[in-house]
Amino acid sequence: MDKKNISAEEMKQAIARGDKKAFEQLFREWYAPLCIYAESIVHDRDLAEDLVQGIFCALWEKRESMVVRESLKSYLYRSVYHAALNSLKHDKVKLAFLEFLQKQGIGGENNIEYLMNTENQEKMIGELKRAIGLLPDQCREIFMLSRFEGKKSQEIALDLNLSLRTVEAQLYRAMKRLREELAHLKNSTLLLFILAGYKPIRK
Repeated sequence: MDKKNISAEEMKQAIARGDKKAFEQLFREWYAPLCIYAESIVHDRDLAEDLVQGIFCALWEKRESMVVRESLKSYLYRSVYHAALNSLKHDKVKLAFLEFLQKQGIGGENNIEYLMNTENQEKMIGELKRAIGLLPDQCREIFMLSRFEGKKSQEIALDLNLSLRTVEAQLYRAMKRLREELAHLKNSTLLLFILAGYKPIRK
């Protein structure tokens, strides 16, 4: 097969078979445009390159089992889009904690020092993301709107067409579940206190 004239469908099939030359051609063709696209979302060139490289690595690792119903171009752009959004969500959670700590100084110097440590931050935020991800869909949506969008319960109820009682019950349920999921962490009490009380300042 002439790799210079390979069609998109042939390239998809070739990569699924483990054809490294086809994969390299795909990488050369789309790496730069995808990096530009990712950077337009995350506004960080290094992060954009890391995200795109991760997408290509995942594509190669899952090549035998991947299901790509659309074109490879659409698949790659969609994958980069979701990876970029997930990265922004991660940063949003991280910045929310740092902002709260810096403004409030909760928990004394030892706790602040522990949470300001990058490695500890990554561990705790990773565990937080995992725990939030375990919440039921509606419960998770309400929690995120409340804690990281700064919306009041009445606003959430109106936006989601729910009763105020339902929203408050779901927030209680979320905190109870997170308390259970995060109990093993050092300073989990402090973490939960932040979650319970943090309200970002709206711009």
